[in-house]
Amino acid sequence: MTSTTERVFAGTGGLFLRALEVLRLVVTGRFDRRETLRLVDEGLRDVAPTVAVGSVVIGGIVGLQGLTYLTRYAATDVFGWAAAMSAFRDVGPTLLAFALAARLGTRNAAETAVLAARERLDAICALGLDPARLVTAPRVVALVVISLALYPPAALVMLVVAFLFAAVLGGQSVVISAWSVIEYVEADILLEGLARMSLFGLTVGLATTHAGLSLWLSDRRGAGDVGAAVYGGSVVSACGIVTVNLIASLLGSAG
Repeated sequence: MTSTTERVFAGTGGLFLRALEVLRLVVTGRFDRRETLRLVDEGLRDVAPTVAVGSVVIGGIVGLQGLTYLTRYAATDVFGWAAAMSAFRDVGPTLLAFALAARLGTRNAAETAVLAARERLDAICALGLDPARLVTAPRVVALVVISLALYPPAALVMLVVAFLFAAVLGGQSVVISAWSVIEYVEADILLEGLARMSLFGLTVGLATTHAGLSLWLSDRRGAGDVGAAVYGGSVVSACGIVTVNLIASLLGSAG
């Protein structure tokens, strides 16, 4: 029990220090921008199909949830508002973050762990270069940028699919749904969704990069250790997404 607690605190402390290191490099602008752009380009092309399919599925979920209240309370005037709240702020960003963690987070952890296992990070240090500037910060920043870039089109797809589901299955007018969004949804909802997505991307980027780099400080660098790093990064990412979402929801309700 004690060893587990110690590992948890040690992992949390290491993750916090990693976050401070990335923050320092980003604020001072001392991270590799070319590597960051390369990672953003590869990540967007890799995750776009997954996000497209996921957005359709999430939009269907939002539409079906809204139909329950639409049927029970005949709330046709506010269906669009409720669907937009779910797609833009609540259900949409959270499920989208899990999709990013599953697709890009695991890939990021695996690539970073392989760099450590094959002593590429040692080679970078031997050349007098900083691995944090060339590897850590670009990967974290890239995941944040990808999250922010995918959020607007994904949220729009979710909302359109929700409207179509409600129209086909529940007879809800698409025009009324669109009017409800225009009339009741404020710009703050979109900004809150963007803020959540940036935090989710930051969480996934830090967790998976830190998990991969943990092999660098370890003497065990076999294939099984790479798999363990990927698994650990996935677990920490999922826990981080849930925790960040809970804190954001509590702050939103308090405000």
